[in-house]
Amino acid sequence: MKPTDRWKQLLDERLQEAVTVLGQTPGLHGLIVAGSVGRGEPWPMSDIDLLPIYDDATDPEESAAQLDQRRAALVDWWTGSGRAQALDIGRLAFTTTEIRDAITAGPDHAVSRITEPRWFHGIDKAYGGYAADPQDELGHGFAEWIRTVRFHPAVVAARINIWQQQATQALAEATRTHTDDPANATHQLRVSARALRMVLLERWGERLGSLGREWTRFERMAEHHGQQALAARIAVLASADPASAEQRARSAPAWLQERIDLSYTARIAVGEDVSWAQNARDQIAAFTDLVSRRPHFRGPWIATPDPALNAHLAELREVITQHC
Repeated sequence: MKPTDRWKQLLDERLQEAVTVLGQTPGLHGLIVAGSVGRGEPWPMSDIDLLPIYDDATDPEESAAQLDQRRAALVDWWTGSGRAQALDIGRLAFTTTEIRDAITAGPDHAVSRITEPRWFHGIDKAYGGYAADPQDELGHGFAEWIRTVRFHPAVVAARINIWQQQATQALAEATRTHTDDPANATHQLRVSARALRMVLLERWGERLGSLGREWTRFERMAEHHGQQALAARIAVLASADPASAEQRARSAPAWLQERIDLSYTARIAVGEDVSWAQNARDQIAAFTDLVSRRPHFRGPWIATPDPALNAHLAELREVITQHC
């Protein structure tokens, strides 16, 4: 095995370790392997995403607490053993009764629950995933149900409606606060632009996946659907254009510069056609949103407030009017 392929072996081994250790949690019926690993699309910086299914005969909160303790111990061990590995499990959880009801009801159930973040994000996160235990018939049925309903026209329409509301509401908040609180207005501008991006993706029958690669993926999908120019406009409005990435990266903190370098190396290693600037943009855009509300992380790299705030608000209003 080449050293460049070892990441995949390590990821597979850690997935099996996580399934074994976490699967022994009292009250846990089973696990769904989700995210890029579940879809068979991993890369060297993939998280391990697991969705727990709790047995109704137990207390889900108590089981969740024990599950989190086991998760934390695994992550500590992985970090101490040489290479850190993110393990995302807990928030997107379901019970056996909920799953049986969903499978029985079909797409209508997905539409009725779609406004709940747990279902909205859980269905998308687990799309293309599978039950960790091959003998788990209920988990297998849930994975198949998700595969069937995720792009059902009624579900897509409901998801588009949610993204449209987020886009218009965030734009209204940005407009209201742009004079007195330009930093908040900038944040809302970006929230609105990203939501508009999701409206388009749903209409195209696409989904993004990996947070650290999503803007470049969005551009490729837009190109496939003949919407490169629109995608480029939205990226600028969201402060996610490659043109400004190099300058912002130079002023980024050391941890983010390290993330940029590691991510670029990983993407090239798996044969992804991505430029340094595109990769830097993807990382900066992802972490700008995550840290913009934390004062000790602020700096020139987050470009807040947006120096062209008023012009960008006007342009976003025009784009939303045309496409929402």
